[in-house]
Amino acid sequence: MSHAASSGLNTYNLLLLLENLSQLDIGPSTADDITEELVLQFLKEGYQRIVSLDTRWPWFQSSYTFSTIPDTHNYYSGMARTMAYSPDTPVSPTASALNLTLEDVQQVIAVINNTNSGNELVYIDHFKAQQIWVGTNDVAGIPAYWSLWSRQLFLWPMPDATTYTMTLRAFRAPDLTWLDNTDAGSEQLVDLNQELHMLLINFTMARIFQYQEDTEMAAVYMNHYNQGAAIIQQNLNAPSSNQPLILNGGLQLGGGAWWTGVPGMYVQGTGSYPNNSVPIGRWW
Repeated sequence: MSHAASSGLNTYNLLLLLENLSQLDIGPSTADDITEELVLQFLKEGYQRIVSLDTRWPWFQSSYTFSTIPDTHNYYSGMARTMAYSPDTPVSPTASALNLTLEDVQQVIAVINNTNSGNELVYIDHFKAQQIWVGTNDVAGIPAYWSLWSRQLFLWPMPDATTYTMTLRAFRAPDLTWLDNTDAGSEQLVDLNQELHMLLINFTMARIFQYQEDTEMAAVYMNHYNQGAAIIQQNLNAPSSNQPLILNGGLQLGGGAWWTGVPGMYVQGTGSYPNNSVPIGRWW
């Protein structure tokens, strides 16, 4: 196939790069060295394997907003994503999609009640919640707990007549729609952080050469993939570089500043609250 370069890494550019690296003809017919459809399947396989290396990739983190409905425990749709689709795909057609469902959410971090000063709801086991809010005890009020069951989000107790604005912090599901568009001008970019692009390419190259029965080249590229994946997993599990390793001392803060609005925070040193009446250096 004949490709011309374009900006960004979409499926078109991926196929072009794979064709140049392998020196094989990737096309729509069996007359080519390998079909485009098969290479797309290899890309999908590699993408899913990379995504499964960790459950909390940073670029998948999103937040959603939705409004409560009186006397309703469960919520499935009507969520609007309020963060960018991905750092690498700010112009994706799905970036501002509304009325998303929980199918778009892979893992929930927190549920925040913004109507009540941003109070974070407490996660509770779904069956435990059903045991508590049952029969005459199932009275509407201000939601304080949440649970997940059968691809639905449940609020406990069920909201009263007040319309509460909820923010859902979560990790969205990986998006494979970029594989469906092989046009040169496609704005659906690969749903991966740029540091992982070569990982995807190495895996796909290994599968291409494996299909060509070139076991030596297949092993070389798969080795590159495995080494890259090991380094990335090591970095993901490494301690933060901006904080020295703390053993038994716990968090220590020097100075005498008043640490505003952080209950349970211990500040070393001397000082006072704004009213100059309560000394610093205590739990409050």
